[in-house]
Amino acid sequence: MMIDAQIIFRRFTVGGYPINGYLVADRKTGIGVFIDPGGFGEEIGAFIAEKSINLRHVFFTHGHWDHTEGLSEIQKKYSVKCCAGKNEVRAASTILSGGEKIEVGQLTFTALATPGHTPGGISYCCRNAVFTGDALFCGSVGGTSSAADAKLQIEKVRQHIFSLPDETLVFPAHGPITMVAAEKYANPFF
Repeated sequence: MMIDAQIIFRRFTVGGYPINGYLVADRKTGIGVFIDPGGFGEEIGAFIAEKSINLRHVFFTHGHWDHTEGLSEIQKKYSVKCCAGKNEVRAASTILSGGEKIEVGQLTFTALATPGHTPGGISYCCRNAVFTGDALFCGSVGGTSSAADAKLQIEKVRQHIFSLPDETLVFPAHGPITMVAAEKYANPFF
């Protein structure tokens, strides 16, 4: 799957409770980010080496263990800055609330506040792609602990994800990749 020609991209299904972790790098500078490191293994390290990626960032959509399980291994091998929503991940050096721009080489990621599944949930948008963690899945959404949280999640996904162009690719932490149009018009939760 290619987001665009300027991006090195790979999805890894990783961790004890498998999730989709995404490695995204700027092809020109080689600077990269791992989004939701639910695990870290030889396959990821080999890909980073093969593509000469300078892994400098880790983005967390939220702090559940299945999304953070690989962080300690990454930190042993690479010098990374961690970004997450407030009170989500202790290791985060950059706390996000939504609206922030994060430069990864020549790529710009925008943090989108998508709370509900967790209080500080963040999605990350770059070009024609959005990484939604557990806020939005293909045909579903991540679970919440109350009706109020579920309502908030639906509201924030509508506000921040469904306002993106219909052709935007949606990369969730579980399940298949989808598109904004498919979820906006066919996801039963909306």
